[in-house]
Amino acid sequence: MQAGDLLLVDAGCAYDYYNADITRTFPVGGKFTAEQRILYELVLEAQLRAIAAVKPNAPFNEFHDAATRTLTEGMVELGLLQGDVDTLIEEKKHKAFFMHGTGHFLGLDVHDAGILRNPDKTWKPFQVGNVVTVEPGIYISPLYEPVEGQPHIDDRWRGIGIRIEDDVLVTETGCEVLTEAVPKSLAAMESP
Repeated sequence: MQAGDLLLVDAGCAYDYYNADITRTFPVGGKFTAEQRILYELVLEAQLRAIAAVKPNAPFNEFHDAATRTLTEGMVELGLLQGDVDTLIEEKKHKAFFMHGTGHFLGLDVHDAGILRNPDKTWKPFQVGNVVTVEPGIYISPLYEPVEGQPHIDDRWRGIGIRIEDDVLVTETGCEVLTEAVPKSLAAMESP
C-alpha cells in the first residue's frame, strides 16, 4: 500500500453464535485525497439517510432506496453520471458504481436468512428485533468504460472504492446503531 491508496476493511466477528459485520475505509498515509474525501462524505451521507429509514413497519427496500437516491444524486452533481435521477435509478445506471444492495440481515449467520418479499412481491416490513447491516458504497474501477449516454470519468476518480457499514437493530421507536462506537466521521478516519 502507498500513501494515497485506500484500505477497505470488511470485518466480521461472532459472539455466542451471533454474527456481526462492519466495514470502514481508511486513507493509507492518514489523509484522503480531495476526490476520496468527496466520495467518502457522499457515502457517509447515503449511509446516514439509509439508517434513518430503518424502523419498524418500514418496507425492507426503503433503506436501500434512500441510499441509492442519495448516491445517484451525488454522482450526478459530481458529473460521474448524467441525466434525470429518477430515470438513472429506474434504468439502474447507478449500478456502474454501486452494484450491491445496501444491507442484509444479521443473526446466526453473517448473511442471515430472511424472507424479504410477500407472495405478491411487495416488500416485507422490518420487525422490532431485526438486525440489518447498512453498507452503501461507491466503487470506480480504474478500467471503467462509460455505459451508453454516460460521461467519460476523469482519471482523478478512477480506482476509488469506499464502503461504510454498520449493524443496526430495529427498535420499537426506530433503530439503534449497534456499532456506533466505531468511528466513521471524516475527521476520525484521517490522522491529525
